[in-house]
Amino acid sequence: HLVFIQATGVRFSYGLPTFYNLKKFLMSFFDSVILAFFNYFNFSGRATRSEFWWFFLFCILLYLLALSLSIDDLQLLFSENSNENLDSPEIAFAFLTSWFGIAILTTLIPQVTLSVRRFHDLDMSGWWYFFLQIVPSLLPNYFVFEFISLFALFLFIYFMVQRGGEDNRFGPNKLK
Repeated sequence: HLVFIQATGVRFSYGLPTFYNLKKFLMSFFDSVILAFFNYFNFSGRATRSEFWWFFLFCILLYLLALSLSIDDLQLLFSENSNENLDSPEIAFAFLTSWFGIAILTTLIPQVTLSVRRFHDLDMSGWWYFFLQIVPSLLPNYFVFEFISLFALFLFIYFMVQRGGEDNRFGPNKLK
């Protein structure tokens, strides 16, 4: 842990990282991944653009690796069941226990909490995540609702690329 502390400027207090000298601290790829997992269930505070997008890149790379490791098993499962009726619970279990499913389950909560903290950085409530990501996925598959879902996705991406403001009700600006 000492090497990590010296390299990143992270000081551990009660098991959670606290950063000092944030004016000089720029979030790197590994720092953002580590910080996302340290803040696994933390919905409060703020997250910078670099923190969000580096973790997003990590998730994409992890999903590609996990998919490449589990594609043969999943393909075999679907080819065996292609002539029969597919048993949904069996397929769901096989998917969730594959490397790809494990990768998704491992990063799901940090992605949600990081998105909520990113909205906080923009001085917006975390409920925006719920309305832009969860609600559209629950809408029926009609053209109008698919259009709304696509619009919500682009709106979510637009908000995620916005620059964080000054100190706000969710805390001080990390990059100040």
